[in-house]
Amino acid sequence: MTFDLTDPDFLRAPGPMLAQMRTEGPIVRARIPFMGEVYLTTTDEAARRLLKATDSFARDPGHAGGRSYQKIMWWMPPFMRPLMHNMLLHDGAAHKRLRSLVDQAFARHAMLDLRPEIMALADGLLDQIDPDRPQDMVAAYARPLPLQVICLLLGIPESDRARVQRWISPISAPVNGWAMLRAFPGLYRLIRYFRAEFADVRRTGGRPGLIRDLVLAEQDGDRLSEDELLSMVVMLFIAGHETTVHLVSNGIAGCIDAGNLGPELANSPGRMAIAVEEFMRFYTPVMMTKPLFARHDTEFEGTPLRTGDKIVALLIGANHDPARVEAPSEMRPERRPNPHLGFGHGPHVCLGIQLARIEAQVAIERLFLRYPNAQFAVRRDEIVHGRRIGLRGLPRLPLRLRPA
Repeated sequence: MTFDLTDPDFLRAPGPMLAQMRTEGPIVRARIPFMGEVYLTTTDEAARRLLKATDSFARDPGHAGGRSYQKIMWWMPPFMRPLMHNMLLHDGAAHKRLRSLVDQAFARHAMLDLRPEIMALADGLLDQIDPDRPQDMVAAYARPLPLQVICLLLGIPESDRARVQRWISPISAPVNGWAMLRAFPGLYRLIRYFRAEFADVRRTGGRPGLIRDLVLAEQDGDRLSEDELLSMVVMLFIAGHETTVHLVSNGIAGCIDAGNLGPELANSPGRMAIAVEEFMRFYTPVMMTKPLFARHDTEFEGTPLRTGDKIVALLIGANHDPARVEAPSEMRPERRPNPHLGFGHGPHVCLGIQLARIEAQVAIERLFLRYPNAQFAVRRDEIVHGRRIGLRGLPRLPLRLRPA
């Protein structure tokens, strides 16, 4: 059977297709644009096993009988090639080294300490919105807020934030096949800007923020190289943004779907934290991991795989697996426990888990504290998920914040 993960019916209600996939086994074959033939996990157990099976599966195809990403991406302009030093594309000791250095820098930032500043950023965006006119809350709120938070985290001064966000926006906004070409000019300026920031830290000590912490991070005499620093900072914008955009917008829509849920959660921080975990499970903004490659001929979940075969952990399948989750097709804001895989699993689990959680909690809280009667500005069936590979998010969320 053909499984189309961009089908509007699947994105609206994934349960029926996921159930059909599970009847075919814990992994199934599929064809995904830009990936080609891949295997997909269909259950929570298979996804967890796959994401921890680092001896059998690699992120870098160069460790699985193929060409490394550095060789595959030969066509990229020279200024972009340092981004291939991204820790998301590394395995084993190389990944562990990068992750330990970055974890050290992240550990210096108590994410909870950023909460007041994130609240101020959210309130600032809401101040700019005319509540008496319909507003697209993705464009006006859910998309710019995470970009502003990343700038705050990195220590980018307020005077530079607007242009930094402008440079990165072609990648962080909804894309098509020409997105990379459109993004090159902004990325060139962004990379040049960050190189100057790294040099300033080495020369003067720099400003407080994650850029300074990454430049100075050291473990047993080891530090991040210039290219590793560059790839890490750009990765934070790209990988650390899209998940939060869709978590926030889906969470807002889910609150309105559930009636008075938004104001109730906004006035109960404890309940809000629990509900955000359920939004992450139920909607699963990042539906799948990057492909893993079989390091050698092997068998996984009863299916023989050849060296180099691609397999993907289908996170939305795990999060809607009835063997793991009671009534997975129901959105239950009070669900506890909630051991979802929305942020991944294993050594490549999302670096910014705590930050994304706090951003979503604050964004939803501030909106419904100010506008408890917010409603959809169009019919609910007109608000549909975008058809981007591997993502489940709303391109637009038209709301009337202060209905007549």
